[in-house]
Amino acid sequence: MIQSINKILKYWKSILVFLLILHLSFAPPSEFKKIPTLFDNEDKLIHVLMYMGLTTVLMFDVSRNMKDWAAKRNRILLICIAFPVVAGGVIEILQPIISFPRTASWFDWLADIWGVLLGWYMMKILFRLLKSHHQ
Repeated sequence: MIQSINKILKYWKSILVFLLILHLSFAPPSEFKKIPTLFDNEDKLIHVLMYMGLTTVLMFDVSRNMKDWAAKRNRILLICIAFPVVAGGVIEILQPIISFPRTASWFDWLADIWGVLLGWYMMKILFRLLKSHHQ
């Protein structure tokens, strides 16, 4: 039991970012009324940035906690790409149910997916640069 808790706590940064996304996703719209709108559809940029952040933190946590990336490639893809993509979709579906008057949006989910892909590619480039720097 303690080993399981310790494994989970190794991902505390990712868990914290995900909990922040959950809060922002289910908070009542009235919480955001005081924030000025800079441009139309700025929420899509926020979705991209949230999921890019989640993916980069997941990849950072995974890289620090998993040995032998090559052997665990499918597991890493599942954690760092599939989890945020599926979570974003589930959140969109649950928003109108849990946080009325919020609505589900395919475009929000697509922005989440773009964020995941951008975060993934950004971290892959960073890891390559770090690897070549250390050689």
